[in-house]
Amino acid sequence: MENDEAPYLHILEKLIRFPTISRETNLPLIDYSEDFLNSRGFQTQRFYNKQRNKANLMARIGPDKKGGLMLAGHTDVVPVDQQAWTNDPFRLIKKNGCLYGRGTSDMKGFLALALEVAASIESHRLRYPLYLCFTYDEEIGCGGAKALIGYLKTLSPPPRFVLIGEPTDMELVTAHKSIQITTTHIRGKPAHSSCPQLGASAIVFASKLIAALEEILPPEENRDFNPPAATFNVGTIQGGTAINIIPEHCQFDWECRTLPSQNPAQLNEAWEHLICSLRKQIPGIEVENHIKTAVPGLKSESNREIATWLKGFLEEGKIGTAPFMTEAGLYQQAGLPTVVCGPGSIQEAHQPDENISIHSMENYRIFLYKTVGSLMEQE
Repeated sequence: MENDEAPYLHILEKLIRFPTISRETNLPLIDYSEDFLNSRGFQTQRFYNKQRNKANLMARIGPDKKGGLMLAGHTDVVPVDQQAWTNDPFRLIKKNGCLYGRGTSDMKGFLALALEVAASIESHRLRYPLYLCFTYDEEIGCGGAKALIGYLKTLSPPPRFVLIGEPTDMELVTAHKSIQITTTHIRGKPAHSSCPQLGASAIVFASKLIAALEEILPPEENRDFNPPAATFNVGTIQGGTAINIIPEHCQFDWECRTLPSQNPAQLNEAWEHLICSLRKQIPGIEVENHIKTAVPGLKSESNREIATWLKGFLEEGKIGTAPFMTEAGLYQQAGLPTVVCGPGSIQEAHQPDENISIHSMENYRIFLYKTVGSLMEQE
């Protein structure tokens, strides 16, 4: 990168070089970010996972006063395995008005901008504190943010709100769906395929469950969302041993993304009721469900006022919803009003040749300086 370019470009170049795929450590990125913030007067604190190979980073600067702002984002990225990248995914490439590299859109572009703004802070002018929160494992169930909920509840005084910079094309997201990912394992009874009455097919049972999956919740729509209702997806399935054996085992992984108004407990109750009904039709079947991850949705009740205020810092500010999951519902569970708004598009996230436009970065940069500037005393 050239020396006369915006500071965030140099920061982003370093962040992209850290291959923080969720299965790997994020500590080198945390080391860099913590050193960067400490050198600019921030107080920092780490929160390690049990293996101590990953950490959340909390940073704070400014007066000990109620109010202020928390800029939050995750440090992990999705794998690049078997993706057809044109360039090295862990090297920032600038071309055709865009910045290419794994995480540019989701969401190291935001982290770089947050660090640039942090570097510009004149702490003696802060009327309210500024917090930064960088987490691990968002891409595999938000483990880092979940581990922080207890600490966030103890913040005294708390920030006025949290701004999460997931890629929303600069839209101010005040509500999004929840997600639950479940593994369902079915054990049947094997038999020779010429005598199916002597066995119980785990695959047949699984197919009936899957066929009924989208009907287990009462119909509910919210036209603020697209799609307007809960969505289901069976992502993987495996089972059976041979063509001439009634299959004893079948396992599938499925997800449900419910509206914020829907209770995930209702989903699980309906699922168990369906299983019980089908077992009466196909005796000899046993079913085990394992909820791999569950992340709450974001409800708009506590954050719409904040979003309306933030809209004033955007040239074409829009307030809306998102069908994808973020950490926002967890911050909301900790009692912190939360809005999701970031540069870049979710359509670029997780893709080969992931990129973000420089125009989008520059627009968000202006927005972020205005937002953080509201914490300052006016000269």
